[in-house]
Amino acid sequence: MLARAYARYVGEELGQPMVVENRPGANGVLASTVVAKAPADGYTLLFTTGSHVANAAMAGTLQYRPVDDFTAVFLAAQSYGLALISTKFSTVAEMVAAAKAAPGKLTYATSGVGNVTHVAGAMFEKAADIDLTDVPYNSPTLSTDVMGGQVDMTFISTVTAVPLVKTGKVKALATTGTRRPPSLPDVPTLQELGYKDFDINGYFGMLAPAGLSPEVTTTLYRALNKAGETNFAKHQA
Repeated sequence: MLARAYARYVGEELGQPMVVENRPGANGVLASTVVAKAPADGYTLLFTTGSHVANAAMAGTLQYRPVDDFTAVFLAAQSYGLALISTKFSTVAEMVAAAKAAPGKLTYATSGVGNVTHVAGAMFEKAADIDLTDVPYNSPTLSTDVMGGQVDMTFISTVTAVPLVKTGKVKALATTGTRRPPSLPDVPTLQELGYKDFDINGYFGMLAPAGLSPEVTTTLYRALNKAGETNFAKHQA
């Protein structure tokens, strides 16, 4: 949604349409590969997240270098972190107690190996000294399965968590940033709950192939920055 919000306004600003082409798979590796190998002319861009860098640590071999093979164009948004949501537990303490009572039995959904949702879960396992089983998804059914109780919990963006919590079917147990999100003011951070130094925040940004000229980079940045000032884009972020 955020990418499409930017595409709409950037297209209007530049006088030509910006088409969003979804390239799902391998936690964003497929999309990154396409852009890394594209001409550095400003017509092929990558709207990505922190997983772009995390993949370098989690994946075996990549066909690109996540920093050297790209030109940073624009930071679209930074999040307040993730929200830990569940239908089965009301507090983090309750969930941790259940996990300690049955090591490996509780499950948490992720958006793929190396995704920030996976990293958050792995970090929380270590911080809480528990053993959870991660269930990777490559489909939009992740939220549905959490709401339906097929998986016990997930770490999910606060933007996505808010409408789910409003349904009353899931509860937000904690967030992973250093501050409570304005959209979830009653949900404590994991740091508040005693998990010292637990801090995971996300970002969304636009990259281009390496070698993009400064002139084109500046043109794109200005258009993206102007788009980011629109109410619609701010709402999506």
